[in-house]
Amino acid sequence: MALLLSLSCATAWAQEQSPEPASEAPPEAVAAPAPDHSLGAVLRRMRQAREADLQALKARETEYAQRRDAARRRMQQAQAKVASLEAEGRRMEGQFARNRVTLDDRDRLLKDKIGALKELFGLFQQNASDLIGAFVGSPTSLQYPKRDEWLEGFANRMKATTEVSSTADIRRLWFETLREIQARGEIVQLRAPVHTLTSEDPVRQDLARLGGFHLVSIGRDRSYVQWDTGRQRVEALPRQPSGPYAQEIATWSESRGGLSTLSVDPTGGALVALLAQKPTPRERLRQGGLVGYIILGLGGMALLLALAKLIDLAWISWTMRHQQQRLQHPEEDNALGRLLLVAREGQRSDPELLEISLHDTLARESDRIHRFSIFLAIIAAVAPLLGLLGTVVGMINTFQAITLFGTGDPQTMAGGISQALITTVLGLIVAVPAVLLHALVRTRGRAQCHLLQTHMAQILGDRQQQPPAPNPFPPRPLRAAMEPA
Repeated sequence: MALLLSLSCATAWAQEQSPEPASEAPPEAVAAPAPDHSLGAVLRRMRQAREADLQALKARETEYAQRRDAARRRMQQAQAKVASLEAEGRRMEGQFARNRVTLDDRDRLLKDKIGALKELFGLFQQNASDLIGAFVGSPTSLQYPKRDEWLEGFANRMKATTEVSSTADIRRLWFETLREIQARGEIVQLRAPVHTLTSEDPVRQDLARLGGFHLVSIGRDRSYVQWDTGRQRVEALPRQPSGPYAQEIATWSESRGGLSTLSVDPTGGALVALLAQKPTPRERLRQGGLVGYIILGLGGMALLLALAKLIDLAWISWTMRHQQQRLQHPEEDNALGRLLLVAREGQRSDPELLEISLHDTLARESDRIHRFSIFLAIIAAVAPLLGLLGTVVGMINTFQAITLFGTGDPQTMAGGISQALITTVLGLIVAVPAVLLHALVRTRGRAQCHLLQTHMAQILGDRQQQPPAPNPFPPRPLRAAMEPA
């Protein structure tokens, strides 16, 4: 150490005695100080670094001590909390054991008190559960709402048997049952909101509750309404059932006394909904498609043709009966008169020629009498075939729907099945009357032809009884005929 100090002092003295070199820089420029690389400067820097390291080490030791003290305090707090929680847990375990003993004692006491009433409570619970469904699906809930909520709570209490039911609850169950029985035998008029498909907000209407069956609107809209069991509200039907039901509701609502007829649905509205979905005749005809319209067109043609033919036969029959009263004065405006005129003209002719003329006239009149009746037979034969064609087309549509959508949704197949059935029914509806009308027309036509045949036979019989007319040109002897005139 002494050596290093002597060396550093010698070096410093030598630097002080050495002359400074001349500066070549201009006098106004100041040179930067050169770094000191002497042993003393090195020692000073080492001493400063050592002191800085010692200060940093002391700061780290101080920070570590502070963090150690803080961690020790937190550990002490956690240990105290754990001890407190362990003590609380031991206390709660003891309390739990005491509570279990108390609950067991009270459970035995409850069972002893209930005794034979347990079966009675089970009966109450079953009745309450059954009444919930009856009350929810009954339109009387519109007049007495929220009964199902109390019944559900009562049934749960009876099922759990956690408490002994009071007489007030049992009395209320009895009261609700009797009130429902009485309400189902009453007809009550009330005003309630009705939800419609055309409006989001309900509209208050005057309603009549027909016992426990269903509801009807007796306001401006005389119609049936339905009680929605799921939403517990009154909803208007998408469409009313066709028939005299609306008139019955109007007549019943306007009557102030006496007896009046009103159709009641005993199923609570299910039959009314089914009747409302029943297609109208126009909708059924629309289900038949093009084939159905063709069948109806043929049916209309057959009806018009039959009416025209019956009117024509009636006119022919009347004119012939009128002519029968005047056989000596035949007229050309009827078939019998024309037949008599031909017979009069052929009185002096040969009987065979007269018979040919009468048969020719009878054939023409028969053709006129049976004219167009063949079309009735054609329509009667074609209508079932068209119905069968519609059936085949409908089944093709049904199988196409099954191919595309499967058999999960029956509505996709309903269109084809409806077309198949409706066209078959339309074909039979048209064919049966067409057959009957053709038979009627043909029978009446044959009656008129038979009358003409009767008169023709009579005319021929009279003609056969008459002596032959003299020949205006008698035959000459053969010899005389051969002689020249």
